[in-house]
This record gives sequence, C-alpha cells and structure tokens, in this order.
Amino acid sequence: MQRCKNGMKLDDLRTLIAIAQQGSFRAAASALDIPPATLSRRLQRLEDTLGSQLVIRDSRNVSLTPLGQNYFDRCQPLIEELESATTELQDSSHSNPRGALRISAPVGLLTYRLMPLFNRFMAQYPEVTLSLTHLSNQHHDYSPEQYDVVFRVGRQPDSSFAAAKIGQSQRILVASPDYLAQHGAPSHPNDLNQHARLASVPEFEWALTCKDENHQLETIWVNSPVRMAIADLNSIKQAAIDGLGIASLPNYVVADDCQQQRLTTLMDDWCSPPRPIYMLYQRLGYIPAHIRCFTDFMRDALAGF
Repeated sequence: MQRCKNGMKLDDLRTLIAIAQQGSFRAAASALDIPPATLSRRLQRLEDTLGSQLVIRDSRNVSLTPLGQNYFDRCQPLIEELESATTELQDSSHSNPRGALRISAPVGLLTYRLMPLFNRFMAQYPEVTLSLTHLSNQHHDYSPEQYDVVFRVGRQPDSSFAAAKIGQSQRILVASPDYLAQHGAPSHPNDLNQHARLASVPEFEWALTCKDENHQLETIWVNSPVRMAIADLNSIKQAAIDGLGIASLPNYVVADDCQQQRLTTLMDDWCSPPRPIYMLYQRLGYIPAHIRCFTDFMRDALAGF
C-alpha cells in the first residue's frame, strides 16, 4: 500500500476523493470496489492522521466540511496526475496493451453487435481483461469513476465523457409470415389498432414517420393497447417469430431473421426516427493504452454500422 512521508496512505486520500465525487458512502464504495466498512475505516484513519473532520455524515446526506472541501480541491488534481503518470509509465514498459476494461452497454446492442467484436478484441490482446457487469441504456447511471467505456443508444446528456457516434439504430415493424397469412398485413399506421402489438419496454408508443406527396414529414403515433410488453428485445423478437403479433424492433436485432424469412418487414415507407449509437469514454487527462486501443478497435470495426 502506498504511504506518504507523514504516514498517510494514498488509498485513504482516494477514499475522500471518491466520497466527494459520488456524494454518498455506498456509491463511493462501489466506485472503489471496496466494502462500505472498509471505506468508513479509511476515511476515519485519514481524519485521525490529519486531526480534522473532513466529512459531515447524517442519515440522508454526505457533504464535505469547509476544510475537507479545500483539501479535496487541492489534492484531487495531484492524485489524478500521479495516477496518470504511473499508468503512462506502466504502458511504456510493455509492448502489448494490458489492463482492465470496465464497460457498460445495453443488452440488445451487446448481444447483436458488440459481443462478437469484444471477443475478437480479447483474442487479439490477451493481456487485457474485460468486466461487463452493468447492462443498461439509462443515460444517468454511469461515470468515469465506474466505467472506462460506455455504449448507449439515443441522444446523450453533456458529461465528462467524450462521445463518438459509431452508428445508428432504427426500429422497423416486423411479423412472422404465419401471422400475416392469418391476420393480413397493415398498410397504414392506423391499421395497427386492429392488430396485436408486441412492445419492448418502455417503447409502448410507436412513432412512425413518412414523407407525404409534398415531401413533408408526417408522423403518426400508435398507442393502442399492447398484447405483450417485455423489457427484453430478444423475447419480443421470439414472440413475433412465434406468430403472436407485430413488433417494433431495432434493425440490427431482426436483420438475420428477416434475411432467413422468419420475419417479414411491414410498411417500409413508414419508419421510426433513427437514433444515434454512441461510444463514450474519458475525455480528459492521460488515457491508458489499452483503453485507447479498444476505442480505436471498436471505431474501426463499427465503421458503416
């Protein structure tokens, strides 16, 4: 464990920085990947070493004392510079990228596009490890302290991440040949009110857009009751293949099934607005070689997606 001249441990200082950045003991412990009891013990040891209270604790909130805030403001850039210099030195001493990748991605995008590329990258760089424990498309549940690279679908809020657009997703209407043979094929969005809709949560309402004869965009919202709603794209796709109704799914999810005629696309003139797909990663400071190598690999592999 690294120790400063006065006996203070750098891990204890990292604890204070994590608490200030995360705003709670539980989130800070998660970001540092340590038990909450260890985090509390390290904070107490830091306060004992400095002889001052740095954090105000109550049942609901955690905040820094004025002294703690001042100490955090002065120490945070120094710790970041130390860690960047250490990582840079470690990178330069190895010819092959090495290190741990912490990634977050949506389930559907992971299954149908990203995972095969992750596997290729891992095979090419055997000294890199990958951790993918958070599968989500939520825009508010990631930070640079938790993840090195984040994949998300849809417009992203401003954050400390750099955002590289790596493709786009467009939902299309599909149904099985058996369903269409039994119930007929809709020719207009209003016809969907007479069909069984299969919706992936939370996409209960479908926005379908088409250019009219004057080349003006017309958008119709379809919000009739759904027969099945599941928070899993693959399950909704399977229900459509089994002939239970019409589904609105991302094009990359159903591409193989349409090619093999398990599903048929409907009303091709009507489509949902395209949504960008982003790869987000650290934008400031030194970026370790294995993260730079991974983002370059993914950007090249997804060119034209």
